[in-house]
Amino acid sequence: MTKRTSTLNLAVLLGHLCIVAMVMAASCSSGGGGGTGEASKAANAAHDAYRATDWTTYAQALHPDGLDRYQSILRPMVESAIQVDSTGAVADSFQWLGRSLNTQEFMNMSAAEFFAFSMTEILTAVPQLQAAMSSAEIEILGETVEGDTLVHVVVRTSAEAMGIGMSEVSVLTTKKHEGVYRVMLSGQLEGLITAIAQNMGPR
Repeated sequence: MTKRTSTLNLAVLLGHLCIVAMVMAASCSSGGGGGTGEASKAANAAHDAYRATDWTTYAQALHPDGLDRYQSILRPMVESAIQVDSTGAVADSFQWLGRSLNTQEFMNMSAAEFFAFSMTEILTAVPQLQAAMSSAEIEILGETVEGDTLVHVVVRTSAEAMGIGMSEVSVLTTKKHEGVYRVMLSGQLEGLITAIAQNMGPR
Protein backbone atom coordinates (compact mmCIF):
# COMPACT_ATOMS: atom_id res chain seq x y z
CA MET A 1 0.00 0.00 0.00
CA THR A 2 1.45 3.37 -1.03
CA LYS A 3 1.70 6.30 1.34
CA ARG A 4 -0.92 8.23 -0.65
CA THR A 5 -3.32 5.27 -0.71
CA SER A 6 -2.90 4.83 3.04
CA THR A 7 -3.52 8.53 3.59
CA LEU A 8 -6.64 8.49 1.45
CA ASN A 9 -7.98 5.43 3.25
CA LEU A 10 -7.51 7.24 6.55
CA ALA A 11 -9.22 10.28 5.05
CA VAL A 12 -12.22 8.06 4.28
CA LEU A 13 -12.37 6.99 7.92
CA LEU A 14 -12.04 10.58 9.09
CA GLY A 15 -14.74 11.61 6.67
CA HIS A 16 -17.09 8.96 8.03
CA LEU A 17 -16.58 10.31 11.52
CA CYS A 18 -17.10 13.87 10.37
CA ILE A 19 -20.37 12.83 8.72
CA VAL A 20 -21.65 11.56 12.06
CA ALA A 21 -20.58 14.79 13.75
CA MET A 22 -22.10 17.08 11.12
CA VAL A 23 -25.38 15.17 10.97
CA MET A 24 -25.64 15.33 14.74
CA ALA A 25 -25.12 19.08 14.56
CA ALA A 26 -27.91 19.42 12.02
CA SER A 27 -30.25 17.34 14.15
CA CYS A 28 -31.19 20.16 16.51
CA SER A 29 -33.10 21.87 13.72
CA SER A 30 -36.14 19.64 14.12
CA GLY A 31 -36.17 19.56 17.88
CA GLY A 32 -38.25 21.51 20.37
CA GLY A 33 -38.32 22.16 24.07
CA GLY A 34 -37.52 24.92 26.50
CA GLY A 35 -34.29 26.80 26.05
CA THR A 36 -33.53 25.36 22.60
CA GLY A 37 -34.74 28.15 20.30
CA GLU A 38 -31.33 29.71 19.82
CA ALA A 39 -29.68 26.28 19.56
CA SER A 40 -32.14 25.30 16.84
CA LYS A 41 -31.49 28.51 14.91
CA ALA A 42 -27.73 27.86 14.91
CA ALA A 43 -28.27 24.22 14.01
CA ASN A 44 -30.54 25.16 11.10
CA ALA A 45 -27.72 27.27 9.66
CA ALA A 46 -25.33 24.36 10.21
CA HIS A 47 -27.76 21.98 8.52
CA ASP A 48 -28.06 24.15 5.41
CA ALA A 49 -24.29 24.58 5.18
CA TYR A 50 -23.79 20.85 5.73
CA ARG A 51 -26.10 19.90 2.88
CA ALA A 52 -24.29 22.38 0.63
CA THR A 53 -20.86 21.23 1.90
CA ASP A 54 -20.23 24.90 2.70
CA TRP A 55 -17.70 24.45 5.50
CA THR A 56 -16.92 28.15 5.84
CA THR A 57 -20.54 28.79 6.82
CA TYR A 58 -20.68 25.61 8.89
CA ALA A 59 -17.67 26.72 10.92
CA GLN A 60 -19.66 29.78 12.00
CA ALA A 61 -22.16 27.45 13.73
CA LEU A 62 -19.43 25.68 15.71
CA HIS A 63 -18.46 26.87 19.19
CA PRO A 64 -14.95 28.41 19.27
CA ASP A 65 -13.91 25.78 21.82
CA GLY A 66 -14.91 23.05 19.37
CA LEU A 67 -13.04 24.73 16.52
CA ASP A 68 -9.93 25.09 18.64
CA ARG A 69 -10.08 21.46 19.72
CA TYR A 70 -10.62 20.26 16.14
CA GLN A 71 -7.63 22.31 15.03
CA SER A 72 -5.40 21.11 17.87
CA ILE A 73 -6.03 17.49 16.87
CA LEU A 74 -5.76 17.71 13.07
CA ARG A 75 -3.47 20.65 12.38
CA PRO A 76 -0.27 18.94 13.62
CA MET A 77 -1.04 16.07 11.23
CA VAL A 78 -1.12 18.46 8.26
CA GLU A 79 1.93 20.38 9.47
CA SER A 80 3.91 17.13 9.56
CA ALA A 81 3.81 17.15 5.75
CA ILE A 82 5.70 20.47 5.56
CA GLN A 83 9.36 19.94 4.67
CA VAL A 84 12.17 21.75 6.50
CA ASP A 85 15.74 21.56 5.14
CA SER A 86 18.99 21.28 7.09
CA THR A 87 19.24 25.07 7.45
CA GLY A 88 15.78 25.31 8.98
CA ALA A 89 14.22 26.83 5.86
CA VAL A 90 10.58 25.88 5.36
CA ALA A 91 9.41 24.75 1.93
CA ASP A 92 7.15 27.18 0.04
CA SER A 93 4.62 24.43 -0.62
CA PHE A 94 3.74 20.94 0.59
CA GLN A 95 1.61 17.94 -0.35
CA TRP A 96 -1.47 16.82 1.58
CA LEU A 97 -4.04 14.32 0.34
CA GLY A 98 -2.40 14.42 -3.08
CA ARG A 99 -2.59 18.20 -3.58
CA SER A 100 0.07 20.91 -3.46
CA LEU A 101 -0.66 23.63 -0.88
CA ASN A 102 0.97 26.99 -0.14
CA THR A 103 2.79 26.79 3.19
CA GLN A 104 2.42 30.45 4.17
CA GLU A 105 -1.28 30.53 3.39
CA PHE A 106 -1.76 27.42 5.51
CA MET A 107 0.21 28.81 8.45
CA ASN A 108 -1.89 32.00 8.43
CA MET A 109 -5.22 30.15 8.71
CA SER A 110 -7.52 30.82 11.67
CA ALA A 111 -9.21 27.90 13.44
CA ALA A 112 -12.40 28.43 11.41
CA GLU A 113 -10.43 28.67 8.16
CA PHE A 114 -8.54 25.48 9.01
CA PHE A 115 -11.80 23.65 9.65
CA ALA A 116 -13.20 24.72 6.28
CA PHE A 117 -9.90 23.93 4.55
CA SER A 118 -9.50 20.45 6.01
CA MET A 119 -13.12 19.44 5.39
CA THR A 120 -12.89 20.68 1.80
CA GLU A 121 -9.66 18.76 1.21
CA ILE A 122 -11.05 15.55 2.71
CA LEU A 123 -14.16 15.72 0.53
CA THR A 124 -12.06 16.54 -2.54
CA ALA A 125 -9.94 13.45 -1.86
CA VAL A 126 -13.02 11.30 -1.20
CA PRO A 127 -15.93 12.81 -3.18
CA GLN A 128 -18.16 9.79 -2.44
CA LEU A 129 -18.62 11.16 1.06
CA GLN A 130 -20.94 13.86 -0.27
CA ALA A 131 -23.47 11.15 -1.19
CA ALA A 132 -23.44 9.97 2.41
CA MET A 133 -24.38 13.45 3.58
CA SER A 134 -27.55 13.46 1.49
CA SER A 135 -28.49 9.97 2.75
CA ALA A 136 -28.48 10.91 6.44
CA GLU A 137 -31.60 10.38 8.52
CA ILE A 138 -32.04 11.80 12.01
CA GLU A 139 -34.38 11.21 14.92
CA ILE A 140 -34.30 13.36 18.05
CA LEU A 141 -34.91 11.26 21.15
CA GLY A 142 -34.80 13.98 23.79
CA GLU A 143 -33.20 17.16 25.09
CA THR A 144 -31.82 18.28 28.43
CA VAL A 145 -31.11 21.88 29.39
CA GLU A 146 -28.15 22.32 31.75
CA GLY A 147 -27.84 25.70 33.41
CA ASP A 148 -27.89 28.85 31.33
CA THR A 149 -25.36 27.88 28.66
CA LEU A 150 -25.76 24.20 27.68
CA VAL A 151 -28.38 22.13 25.85
CA HIS A 152 -27.74 18.38 25.40
CA VAL A 153 -29.61 16.69 22.55
CA VAL A 154 -29.96 12.89 22.31
CA VAL A 155 -30.17 11.81 18.66
CA ARG A 156 -30.28 8.64 16.59
CA THR A 157 -28.27 9.13 13.40
CA SER A 158 -28.39 6.80 10.38
CA ALA A 159 -26.36 7.26 7.20
CA GLU A 160 -24.57 5.33 4.48
CA ALA A 161 -21.04 6.06 3.29
CA MET A 162 -19.02 4.10 0.73
CA GLY A 163 -21.56 1.28 0.97
CA ILE A 164 -21.22 1.09 4.75
CA GLY A 165 -24.32 1.71 6.86
CA MET A 166 -23.97 3.64 10.12
CA SER A 167 -26.46 4.00 12.95
CA GLU A 168 -25.69 5.48 16.33
CA VAL A 169 -27.39 7.01 19.36
CA SER A 170 -25.31 9.89 20.67
CA VAL A 171 -25.48 13.07 22.73
CA LEU A 172 -24.82 16.39 21.02
CA THR A 173 -23.92 19.30 23.26
CA THR A 174 -24.55 22.91 22.27
CA LYS A 175 -23.07 25.78 24.26
CA LYS A 176 -23.75 29.49 24.29
CA HIS A 177 -21.15 31.84 22.84
CA GLU A 178 -21.86 35.56 22.95
CA GLY A 179 -25.51 34.76 23.64
CA VAL A 180 -25.94 32.23 20.80
CA TYR A 181 -25.92 28.41 21.02
CA ARG A 182 -23.16 26.79 19.02
CA VAL A 183 -22.24 23.16 18.40
CA MET A 184 -19.52 21.41 20.41
CA LEU A 185 -17.42 18.41 19.36
CA SER A 186 -18.54 15.17 20.99
CA GLY A 187 -16.08 13.40 23.26
CA GLN A 188 -16.42 10.19 21.25
CA LEU A 189 -15.69 11.92 17.97
CA GLU A 190 -12.75 13.73 19.52
CA GLY A 191 -11.22 10.43 20.62
CA LEU A 192 -11.69 8.82 17.21
CA ILE A 193 -10.26 11.83 15.36
CA THR A 194 -7.27 11.78 17.71
CA ALA A 195 -6.60 8.12 16.89
CA ILE A 196 -6.83 8.74 13.16
CA ALA A 197 -4.65 11.85 13.33
CA GLN A 198 -1.98 9.83 15.13
CA ASN A 199 -2.12 7.18 12.41
CA MET A 200 -1.78 9.82 9.70
CA GLY A 201 1.28 11.32 11.35
CA PRO A 202 4.88 10.74 10.21
CA ARG A 203 6.41 7.31 10.72
